[in-house]
Amino acid sequence: MISLIKKMFGIGNETKVIEHGAIIVDVRSKAEYASGHLKGAVNIPLEVVENRASELKKYPQVVVYCRSGNRSVQARRFLMESGLTNVLDAGSLSDARALVDATGSLEAEIIKEVIPVTTPKSKLKDTSVMKVLIPTDFSVQADYSYLMVKKLEEQLSVEIHFLHIMDVPDTVTMDVNGNIDTCGEIDVQYVKDQKNIAQQKLDQLKNQYGSDIKLHLRLGKVTDTIVTFSSENQFDLIVMGTKGSWGIQEKLVSTQAQLIARKSEVPLLSLMCDRSDLVINDVLLVHDFLEDDRSEMPLMQKFSEFFEANYHFLYIHDGTTSINNDGVEKKMDEYAEAHGLSKFQKHIIESNNVENGVKSFLKIQDADIVFVGTHGKGGFFHKSAAETLIKHLFKPIISFHLNTK
Repeated sequence: MISLIKKMFGIGNETKVIEHGAIIVDVRSKAEYASGHLKGAVNIPLEVVENRASELKKYPQVVVYCRSGNRSVQARRFLMESGLTNVLDAGSLSDARALVDATGSLEAEIIKEVIPVTTPKSKLKDTSVMKVLIPTDFSVQADYSYLMVKKLEEQLSVEIHFLHIMDVPDTVTMDVNGNIDTCGEIDVQYVKDQKNIAQQKLDQLKNQYGSDIKLHLRLGKVTDTIVTFSSENQFDLIVMGTKGSWGIQEKLVSTQAQLIARKSEVPLLSLMCDRSDLVINDVLLVHDFLEDDRSEMPLMQKFSEFFEANYHFLYIHDGTTSINNDGVEKKMDEYAEAHGLSKFQKHIIESNNVENGVKSFLKIQDADIVFVGTHGKGGFFHKSAAETLIKHLFKPIISFHLNTK
């Protein structure tokens, strides 16, 4: 029975063999790669592997691996969709090492490199404190969020708050003193025990990240509680890791980050993987510059001033109607002046949708982080470009609500 199930789902049936002349690709971040990688492996982080597909076609086989086997699955899919026919998913670093060792003709050696210390480009550091909320379920995605915030802290003054939410029915409540009431439908002691376990995990974060972080525990529906808590406590930014979604999965469910982007008036920074090696040089702003948008995004100006970031303004049109390029570029100039952005370049491209337009642009001009606005609509009848990018794009994305009223 087990073998039949494996056969149905393609588990354990593939004989993995590294062929002569194959290239081994480590799709982790630069920092992860430097911390220990297979000898001879090249580093192409997952978020850019699709853009590098053409140069990999000359090899008879491409072997990909990552930290746990999650990113390697996505890397293989991206490369196969880009026209490569012989891509082997070697799984985790340890799995890949065992596979190389079994091959015999390659050295299964782990190489470590000295990670260069990056110095801030600007001697200025923002003195105004930015309140950042990191919702946590104690997963690796929350770790990614914290590491991302620490990168921002190199130039910005940041106050970090962790929020854990116990997803319980509305009939379960907790007062300001932490007392639990369940209206008799759920065992009170059970909820208390779960609360104590969650609080212990939260307290462990102080040992992991330092005593300066602030901790919060709430009961309720996860999305609504994050949105309400961040608004009532006047946070400047929410940072969330996300696993993304593709294929039938995205038609059935929405990622948590996608829902937060839709509902929250507080800007959301979402990311799919470890970006502890991120250097913010180029920022992509995807925007309809012809729209009467009066939204304020202080973080844009902070990136410009304290990270000395170069902005790439991108206007995407579908080609069904003619546009006045000069008029669009004039609106871009006005937008830059209104948001205090001194270094920027203007780009206008044609594409059938925003996601494809962004991906096409990134093949020409890479960006370290992406800003995109949303009208706060989603679901079947209102497809949101911001939510689509959050689910599919392996870049840190800052989504914010547009003010077009």
